[in-house]
Amino acid sequence: MGLFRKLREKWDRRYYPDESEWDGEEAWDEEGLEEDRPLSQRGAHYFSDADTRTVYVLEALEQMSEASEKVEQYQGEYDAVTALLMDMEEIEDLPNDMRVAIMEQASKIEKLEKERRQVFVTAGQLDEHRVDLLKRYEDEIPGGVRKMREAEEYRKLVKMDLRKMDAEKASIRYQLREAVLTVSNSRGVAIICGVAMVVAIGILLALQKMMGLDVSFGYILIGGAGAISLTVLLVRYQDAVREIKHLEKLRDKMIGLHNTVKIRFVNNTNLLSYLYMKYGVDNSGELEEDYQSYMEVMGARQKDEKLKEDLEYYYKKLADTLRKSNIKDPEIWTRQARALVDPREMVEVRHALIGRRGKLREQLEYNKEVAELAGQRIKDLAKAYPQYSREIAGIVERYEGNIPV
Repeated sequence: MGLFRKLREKWDRRYYPDESEWDGEEAWDEEGLEEDRPLSQRGAHYFSDADTRTVYVLEALEQMSEASEKVEQYQGEYDAVTALLMDMEEIEDLPNDMRVAIMEQASKIEKLEKERRQVFVTAGQLDEHRVDLLKRYEDEIPGGVRKMREAEEYRKLVKMDLRKMDAEKASIRYQLREAVLTVSNSRGVAIICGVAMVVAIGILLALQKMMGLDVSFGYILIGGAGAISLTVLLVRYQDAVREIKHLEKLRDKMIGLHNTVKIRFVNNTNLLSYLYMKYGVDNSGELEEDYQSYMEVMGARQKDEKLKEDLEYYYKKLADTLRKSNIKDPEIWTRQARALVDPREMVEVRHALIGRRGKLREQLEYNKEVAELAGQRIKDLAKAYPQYSREIAGIVERYEGNIPV
């Protein structure tokens, strides 16, 4: 059809104004055909050009072809809707016992469909990826929840122990600092006392030699005071030294114990991290909740499969019953069983079908009119210009034979 495209472009350039010259404000009808100029108004000179005649005929043939396709499409739908309306009349005219059997089967279908719609409403909400993960570890999850919960409880206890040991270590550090300060103070005071004693003895010697005084009582007093002071300082010093040794041993023991507990804490944390990663959760409660939802989902799926099997059984049973009653399309009624049970629903279906058939009838009439007018244009052209009738017939034959014009 390459030649037709070129001819159409030539036609457009010659006989149609440029779009830029349109004001774009004219109202137009979406469905109504724009009235074409009669052949008498075009004149013989108009069709004297072979390209013009070819484009004119091909344009009419294109309209006929497209309209015929639409007529075939809408006719099929129209016949299907008409068949459904006829089926409705057949169903309403069935004997009472047959209608009762149909209603019982339709009621069963409606009940099963309602149950199937409700199956997943009460079940847990999990995405498919989560369901696949939990299905992979389905047998391990109960033990995994227990193991995870025990590890979480153990971690709480370990953290409490670590906090207690940190407090003990802080207390030992404080006591050790006090003991070291006591040793340092005892040494300092002992030195001061020794210096004071030497100075006092020196003063007494000077008084004895220079003034001839009897200072023997002074020696006794200084010696006694010095002995008592140094003894007290020595005792405090020794006690502090023993306290330091005891606290250092206690500190070393606490550090070792702290490291042991810390190793347990790290191992416990690593175990929990692995379990959390394995099951894709943040805690045991989340895993337990997801597992519960998973069991609900799997139970719902099993129930849905059972309902689906039951529905297929009653679909077939109802279709067979309707088929025996000379219903043309029984499968459609299995999917709208409610209309077979509820007369009000049947009325609504009937109204909807009548509306659809009316729309289809309008489309059929419109496209038949389009095809008829297009065919008449070709006939009128051949009648008005008999000298071109063989050429026009040849264009039509080649078009229908899908031969390039």
